Amino acid sequence: MKQLRLASPLIFAIASTLACAAQAVRFDHPEPADLPLAHAVILVESSAPETVRTAANAFAGDIEAVTGSRPRVVATLPSPAPETLVVVGVAGQSPTLDRLQSAGKLDKTAIANKWEAAVTTIVESPMPGVKHALVIAGSDRRGAAFALFTLSRQMGVSPWSWWADVPVPHHAEVYIHTGTTVQNSPSVPYRGIFLNDEDWGLRPWAAKKMDPELKNVGPHAYERIFELLLRLHANSLWPAMHPGTLAFNAVPENAKLADKWGIVMGSSHSEALLRNNVGEWDEKRDGPWNYQTNHSAIDKYWDKRLAENGRFENFYTVGMRGVHDSGLEATGSAEVKARLVEDVMKEQRRILAAHVTPDVTKVPQVIWLYKESLELYRAGMKVPDDVTLGWTDDNYGYIRQLPTVAEQQRSGGSGIYYHVSYWGFPHDHLWLSSTPPALIREEMTKAYDHNARRYWVLNVGDLKPAEADIDYFMQLAWDEPRMAAVDQSTFLRTWLAEQFPTADASRIANLMQRYYQLNFVRKPEFMGFNGYNDGINRTDFNPLAWGDQNHERLAAWQTLASDTAAVAKTIPASAQDAFFELVGYPVAASEAQNEKFLAADRSFLFAAEHSDIAREEEAFEARAAYNRIQTLTAQYNSLQGGKWDGIMSAAPRQRHVFEMPQTASAADATKPLPAMWAPDLPSAKTATPGSGFVEKNGLVSIEAAHFSKKQDGSLGRWNILADLGISGDSVVYGAPGKLANSMAAPPALATEPWLEYEFTTGTQAPATLALFLLPTFPVDAQHHLGYGVSIDGGAPKLIDASGSGEWKENSAPVWAANVLRNAAIGLTPLGPLAPGKHTLRLYYRDPGVVFEHLVIAFPNAVPAYPVPPETR
Repeated sequence: MKQLRLASPLIFAIASTLACAAQAVRFDHPEPADLPLAHAVILVESSAPETVRTAANAFAGDIEAVTGSRPRVVATLPSPAPETLVVVGVAGQSPTLDRLQSAGKLDKTAIANKWEAAVTTIVESPMPGVKHALVIAGSDRRGAAFALFTLSRQMGVSPWSWWADVPVPHHAEVYIHTGTTVQNSPSVPYRGIFLNDEDWGLRPWAAKKMDPELKNVGPHAYERIFELLLRLHANSLWPAMHPGTLAFNAVPENAKLADKWGIVMGSSHSEALLRNNVGEWDEKRDGPWNYQTNHSAIDKYWDKRLAENGRFENFYTVGMRGVHDSGLEATGSAEVKARLVEDVMKEQRRILAAHVTPDVTKVPQVIWLYKESLELYRAGMKVPDDVTLGWTDDNYGYIRQLPTVAEQQRSGGSGIYYHVSYWGFPHDHLWLSSTPPALIREEMTKAYDHNARRYWVLNVGDLKPAEADIDYFMQLAWDEPRMAAVDQSTFLRTWLAEQFPTADASRIANLMQRYYQLNFVRKPEFMGFNGYNDGINRTDFNPLAWGDQNHERLAAWQTLASDTAAVAKTIPASAQDAFFELVGYPVAASEAQNEKFLAADRSFLFAAEHSDIAREEEAFEARAAYNRIQTLTAQYNSLQGGKWDGIMSAAPRQRHVFEMPQTASAADATKPLPAMWAPDLPSAKTATPGSGFVEKNGLVSIEAAHFSKKQDGSLGRWNILADLGISGDSVVYGAPGKLANSMAAPPALATEPWLEYEFTTGTQAPATLALFLLPTFPVDAQHHLGYGVSIDGGAPKLIDASGSGEWKENSAPVWAANVLRNAAIGLTPLGPLAPGKHTLRLYYRDPGVVFEHLVIAFPNAVPAYPVPPETR
């Protein structure tokens, strides 16, 4: 057995500095000048904001969790003075910090007038009787709190110690070594999450375990969420708002707790000015939700909320949509509706001026261009210059549009609303969080480079089990330049080392790499190959060709589940629950969901072959997999003595995909098999002799990252996007967000950067290139998704994929297919190809086109999902 390795302080440093500051913590064996924390006194003066005092008390609890000793938190220096002191405050609001600065012992210039910045330093003899002090000076309340929680994280207290039951390693003492650390302002000033679609997890759990007196999501649940956000260096929340969930402001304590923890409250894209329309607007009492006919009542409704909550720190959603997540309730053309929303914003800004500050340009406001709201903006809707433009993804991780160069000059800037959980067309993904950090990195760094960097919000569904995605998103928002350089593999390895410091983090990271890769091919929620509200279908994994795709996929999942179980045996007992929550359940449940459908498929295959024993065995395996999901989910809800009872559902929204699928009976023997289940070609036509990429089964299959040659250009180079693609990696030219800001006219296509692929065919027939692209959208309104294709030195053809996958709710079959398989397919006729060697080139034309895979297919090509294996 491989010997377990204890993560060194260096590992903790790597994990924490991905988001925060240089390592300042040592354990047990100090240097002479190091400062011990276990028996220190923490001074937070009465002039400090409540958020600083709240964070200091949490920090004292963290020291106790590590050492067993809890420092006192005091408002005045006790007598006699302690030998070791921790001073925490906000620059300009702390007499002690001011005295230290006047005495030349504290330099606060690096954080002057900064947002959420801090300086952390050790001061010798800071005041009579005190040998040395750890001094933390924040530029504001959250700056000081974040600096404390940076030290907590470096001490081994994971932000997920409560939310994922990550144990805290014990040490006799914690030391801070000498030196000064400056915590710079974050890359994205406002960073938060949206609790959404909480009906099957967060709400039933909170009603049972956190706020039983309310039977709903209430203050106890929210306070735990606020603390988590602060520990993650996040600062904003959109509260839960689904029908049946108690409106956030129905309990006045909620807003007070948010302010206590320094959390900036917002509201979703469909809820302006902190309102919860589903829970607070009553059409019988208030009239229709129609600003054309009932504006007076709607204005009073908004005014009342601002009169109550305008004194808190908020980021206000403006504009208007339907009562819930639906289109604007109004008549007329898109242009008429755009003018109406302009009138809405004028009145909302009048209300903000009355209740927040007369200079409304100083009030944080955002209009979210979500779903049909983007169409109104495209129709000419005018937005005040100081209002942030909130751009959004398509609910599946692909950003629909980013600001043009002109829009980037607006004083309000731009923000991003992004999903790792979603309820709706073409299919929900509410169960297991399987959006790879590699995709978040590709899309959000593109957004940041395109100056969408004022407010980032992540839809996290029930919060669990999206822990890794949430942490990655917040680390990227905190320090984008640093995190943009960190690939998925490195992030997972360092993050998992932080959660499981005595385990082999590289081995666990490998498990999660495979988890994300397999689920990128098809999410577990999509394995029914159906829409979100219709019956399931047979899968497209071809069991009759390509080495049996059904078997290959199932074997990959079973091997991953087996490897995960083996790693679980090496995890200490104290961390078993955390491992199950963060790794074990997602992997095992995904494996079972895949086996449920793949075994059901094989039952129909064996029915067609009149193999009754094999058919019954596969039906049994499908049922066993279904039962295993129920058992795994019950185990999750029973963890920690029932702490998580209700948080995990095996069937969110009761979709058909979570049911036990029909398996074949003997009577199904005459049913035709799916067209995708075509057999290999006869052996004489299966493969073409030769080296490199060759024709097999009527096609040539090449991963885009496996080009033979390339030519970079003056504006950038071809980049491999590791761990992002239906067959492994993918390829993009340059940094799309930065390239799109260069509006120079593109040169002739033939002179553009290119990738070259060499292959050999044996068929004499017309061929078609099926180019699999990441299903992104044009970067902004001034660009397309153009690329070029040439074969055997011929003139390149310009292809534009811009319109092939545009979002349209409930009626966009091409886009729907694209996001369900994480690939758009561009078909380009290549003309007749003679047997022999060929060269195909792909040319760069527009930023943001990401190549995943190439298939050069002849008319007799054998189908595969999503692509055949490479034909070497």
